[in-house]
Amino acid sequence: MHRLPTPIKKIISITSQLLFVVMIILGAGIIFHNLYYAPIIIVGSSMEPTLRHNEFGIMDTQQRAIDNLKRFDIIIVKVPLLQNPDQFKLIIKRLIALPSETLRLSPEGALTINDESISQDFIPQEDYLERTCDNASNFGCQTDYTLNAEQIFVMGDNRGSSDDSRKNGAYAVSQIFGKLIAIEGFCSQQSSSGDAMVDLSSTCPNRTYIWPRLYV
Repeated sequence: MHRLPTPIKKIISITSQLLFVVMIILGAGIIFHNLYYAPIIIVGSSMEPTLRHNEFGIMDTQQRAIDNLKRFDIIIVKVPLLQNPDQFKLIIKRLIALPSETLRLSPEGALTINDESISQDFIPQEDYLERTCDNASNFGCQTDYTLNAEQIFVMGDNRGSSDDSRKNGAYAVSQIFGKLIAIEGFCSQQSSSGDAMVDLSSTCPNRTYIWPRLYV
């Protein structure tokens, strides 16, 4: 019986040990992913072109993440249902203005915060911006809108098709449910479309994974 040369045995031993370590790291990552983050499925089109209908991913609902939000983070907000205020839906929007700030939106969609022009590079298509003030009686459109110390202002990236702070006014900081961390793929199932909401109940059995798009 032939015995493997010592150098080959060492290579096999080192390779097997490395594979074992990699498997442990991958397993720990999967456990952390599933326990620390909450799954989400995007329902609707109001965050296009950034987020698409039936895409799925993860959000961070830990208080630490909510306490450290910054402008233009994509967040999930709890909105009470009109027919039953004790229940709520989850909507996903872009955080535009922070507590105590004053914002103004031009008819072309330009954003001013505390009299400073703010770039909105996350919207690549001009026609999305140009629809910012299409709807009547929009809060913040062409006039200053000042938030108090416990309020935020959010909008969907698809400015002509989003039910957000322009229509409903500011939301309370306490309504923030989480922050989007990553989009990981899309579901082949067909869910109802409309304004961009978050579906936590769907199991999404048929998934197509993509290289994750990170939002951290």
